Amino acid sequence: MWLVLAVRKDVVLQASMNCQAQLSAVLTKANGTKSDLGILADDSKWFSYLVKFRAMLSKMFGPVVAVLMIVSLVKTGHLPLVVLPMMGLITDAGLTFLAVAFTVDAAGTDIFNMQWHDSGTGTNAEVQTDTTLQTPTGIARVSGVNTKTQDASGTGSTTPAKVQSQATIAYNNTFAITEWGLFSASSSGSMWDRRKFAAINVVSGDSIQFTYSLSIPGGGT
Repeated sequence: MWLVLAVRKDVVLQASMNCQAQLSAVLTKANGTKSDLGILADDSKWFSYLVKFRAMLSKMFGPVVAVLMIVSLVKTGHLPLVVLPMMGLITDAGLTFLAVAFTVDAAGTDIFNMQWHDSGTGTNAEVQTDTTLQTPTGIARVSGVNTKTQDASGTGSTTPAKVQSQATIAYNNTFAITEWGLFSASSSGSMWDRRKFAAINVVSGDSIQFTYSLSIPGGGT
């Protein structure tokens, strides 16, 4: 996510928290055959395009005008790369859960709870107001293994902190899996992120190992 916090005629203030998330998967068929499906959804390419576009505008018109132009394009709908809110993936509910985790010391508000993987067959585009999957399969959510895979370091956190949540969902029927979500509980709870992708066709006995990676830069200027 790239957040423009405020714009004044003499200064541009912007957040340096450019979170990027990625979902990958491995399909295991009932006969044991495995297929690495690679990356299903990735924020980084969109953020890269946006940074390059902003740099180009800055060279032509200056940094303040560049930001104003991007904000104007987003507001008018002429810029399909959504700056706010966060590519329409990480949800309002997830960010609210994170805010509560900072202020309430209770088992139910621990951010570590964001480890429950679910999948479904919905095809609606992801939006920040999503609170559930569009069409869950009805199979019980699976508790993933959450790990820190990289520490943040460098000026402006040029090396971001990275966390990963991995879980394998086994299927008991035929589905065309097109969506995935990460939740704070085995049922209900808050959804941190929702991803939509090309259909993965499964039958009874198949399973999909989902790996969700979150990159969190810091620092800034």
